[in-house]
Amino acid sequence: MFALTIDQRGSRRGEDLVPRLLAALADVPAVLPFERTVGDEVQGLLDDADAVLAALLVVLRDGRWSVGLGIGSVEHPLPASARAARGQALLDARAAVERAKDAGEVRLAVASASDPVAARDVEALARLIGTLVHRRTERQWAVVDAVDAAPTQRAAAEALGVTPQNVSQALAASAIAVERAGYPVLVRLLEEAT
Repeated sequence: MFALTIDQRGSRRGEDLVPRLLAALADVPAVLPFERTVGDEVQGLLDDADAVLAALLVVLRDGRWSVGLGIGSVEHPLPASARAARGQALLDARAAVERAKDAGEVRLAVASASDPVAARDVEALARLIGTLVHRRTERQWAVVDAVDAAPTQRAAAEALGVTPQNVSQALAASAIAVERAGYPVLVRLLEEAT
């Protein structure tokens, strides 16, 4: 099982971003959906590696969160909410989010008491993907989003009012292809870690 504990950075100095994050995570399939646990913290319980990737991408793109991923067991029967759940995955997520707060540019950490080597491998690749996400400019994100929404790159260029060459250059500079090439590897590592 995968537990995600997500804590807002600098919450005492800024607005409460939890409602916006919960809305962004609402479509991520979860065993126990993401919810506010205490203060500016969000927690969810997932059993699918693709869903973990989807949640991580939401949080990493936002960039205003520290995220801890715990991989391990959870006590059954499951309660009705994530905040009432218990088990090693949740303890590992708590330890990971605390470590993530000091992790530098990409505030993400992974822990697994049952397989610390697998957790280290997942963390290394997730942080690499996170670095690419964090370094993408707003303009590059606009191009990536337009290409994802359009049937062709040419159509995306027309929607953006730029040339197809501009789109190609922005995609290359964004390293989106490199980032996405890592997704199946991360999913496999996550599956192997459970």
